[in-house]
Amino acid sequence: MSYSRRHFIKTIFLGLSAVSFPSLVLSQQAQSLIVRRGLLNKIPTRILSAGFVSDLMLIALCPEKMVGIATEIKEKSKPYLAQNILALPHIGLIAGRGSTAPLEKIISLNADLILDVGNVSATFLSTAEKISQQTQLAYFIVAGNLAESAQQFLELGELLQVQPKAKKLANLAQQILHLTHNICREDKISVYLARSADGLETASQGAIHTEVLDWLGLKNVATGLGEKKLGRVSMEQLLQWQPDLIVTQDQNFYQLAQQNVLWKNLSAVKNQRVFLAPDVPFNWLDSPPGINRLLGCIWLANKLKPNQITRSESAALVQEYFQLCYGYSLSEQQVNRFLA
Repeated sequence: MSYSRRHFIKTIFLGLSAVSFPSLVLSQQAQSLIVRRGLLNKIPTRILSAGFVSDLMLIALCPEKMVGIATEIKEKSKPYLAQNILALPHIGLIAGRGSTAPLEKIISLNADLILDVGNVSATFLSTAEKISQQTQLAYFIVAGNLAESAQQFLELGELLQVQPKAKKLANLAQQILHLTHNICREDKISVYLARSADGLETASQGAIHTEVLDWLGLKNVATGLGEKKLGRVSMEQLLQWQPDLIVTQDQNFYQLAQQNVLWKNLSAVKNQRVFLAPDVPFNWLDSPPGINRLLGCIWLANKLKPNQITRSESAALVQEYFQLCYGYSLSEQQVNRFLA
């Protein structure tokens, strides 16, 4: 029987007390994946985050339901997060490259389910199935990219029975996405994303790492990086590309670009068009590629098109995001520092 995604979500809990679900259930649009073993006879109240992206989704949507966190919180980020988040046990990554969470620790947290957010690849499906079998826990993976942030909030909100909060978050996400979509397309601004301390790791258009740049309609100069759309380039190649703009979230590279003689041969450096994205409490541009990137859209759009998305409008959106997602009230001085 064919189900729409929304109908699928609405029917998840029907007959829970009597039905054992199949281990893999994928919605028609491949937007939601649910991996289950055994019975799920109640609405989940104890959720274990499987990775960095799901950490951010749960912190925003229902932090009171979290029993563990994959992210190791930076010291400078702690003032922006609630004490109940800081008190969560750090379990490391459950899935993905560099997974570190011990199976015994996962089981000991007595979670109702494990939640992951990210691309639903064959590798993720295999990992989810394996962990579900080993722990006898339901394992949900929610797919979606930056453009689908609002829908992610709505689906999870309905699933976890936190609809009022989800609707507020979805409305904010949709507002940000609407305001910033293709805001730079007509200007044909070329951009280079510097991802490493030496600035020579980058990603090309269509990569998960460049979704903010792509969403704003910037022209990524990086090409020829292969199927993964991620790799290293040479300074000679950069000098040929001569991007109008360089964007980074690496403080070390940002300082290097201002001081290194070779980098000063790039017009973007000469014209002081190297932008360092804020990184608290989590990176605004990438790493992780989650809802945090909504802030990156606001930040970069305001820098490049201040007449279309003004400082006051940007500040209000950033403050609303911090209040809704982190429960933190940013002062005018703090938000202006972020947007400077």
